[in-house]
Amino acid sequence: MSQSSIRPLGVGNVVSAGLVMYRSNLKTYLKLSITAYLWLLIPIYGWAKYCAIHGLIARLAFCELINKPETESAARDRIDPRLWSFLGVGFGVGLRLLGLYILWYLALLAVVLLPISVLGTQTGVFIGIIVGLAVFIVGIIMIIRFYSRWFVAEVPLAVEESTTTGSQSIDRSWDLTKDAVGKIQYIIVVAFLVTIPIQIVTGYIPSFFQAGTEPGTSAYATAQMISLLLSLVGGAIIMPFWQAVKAVIYYDLRSRREGLDLRLRDR
Repeated sequence: MSQSSIRPLGVGNVVSAGLVMYRSNLKTYLKLSITAYLWLLIPIYGWAKYCAIHGLIARLAFCELINKPETESAARDRIDPRLWSFLGVGFGVGLRLLGLYILWYLALLAVVLLPISVLGTQTGVFIGIIVGLAVFIVGIIMIIRFYSRWFVAEVPLAVEESTTTGSQSIDRSWDLTKDAVGKIQYIIVVAFLVTIPIQIVTGYIPSFFQAGTEPGTSAYATAQMISLLLSLVGGAIIMPFWQAVKAVIYYDLRSRREGLDLRLRDR
C-alpha cells in the first residue's frame, strides 16, 4: 500500500472507534482501570503501576487495531519491565505542563499589573483586563496545543520495541503529532464532550451536595468522602476510553506516516 493511499481517520471516526473498542472490551478495560486507581492511593510504586496500566490498556487496544490481539498476561510481560519508564512519562509530561502553566500565570500577572503601575488605577485596570483576557485565551489555546503534542506520550513506550525510556517515548509522541496538532485538539474536545455526562454524575453533582453542608461537621466529612469516591469511580470509568482513543490516534499517525513499515519498525 502506498503512503498516499492511507487516508487519515476523521475526528468522529477516532472517537467512535475508541467507544467501540471500549465497549467490546468493557470487562477487561474496566477491571484494569479500577486496579490502576487503587494503585494510585500508594505513593511512588503505586503511581508507577497506575501509569503502567495506562500503557497496558493502550497496548491492548493497539494490538486489536492491527489485528494481532494480545492476552492481558502477554501484554503485561511487555509492560511490566518498563514500569519506571512509564512513571517517567507521567512525570515528564506533568512537569512540562506545569512549566507552561507557570509561564502562563506569570504572563497573565504581568499584563494585568503592568498597565496599572504605568497608567494608574482606572485606565490601567481597564487595559489590564482587556489584555489579560486576550492572554488568558491565547494561553489556553497554547497549552492545549502543547498537550496535543504529548497526548500519546505513553503509547510508543507500550508498543515499540525500540522505545525503552520515558524521554524517548515523549520525544516520539512529539515527532508523530507535529503535523496533526489541530486534529488532535478537536479529538480531545469531542472526546471530552462525550465524557461530560459521567463527569456530571460522579463529579459535579456530589460537589453541589458538599457545598450545601457546613465545613467541620460530620455531614460535610461524609459528603467529602462520597465526592472523592465518586470522583475516583468516574475517573476509572473514563480512563479506558481515553486510552483507546490514544491508541486509535497513534495507529492513525503511524499508518499514514510509516505505512507498511509499521510492523518492521517494531521488529
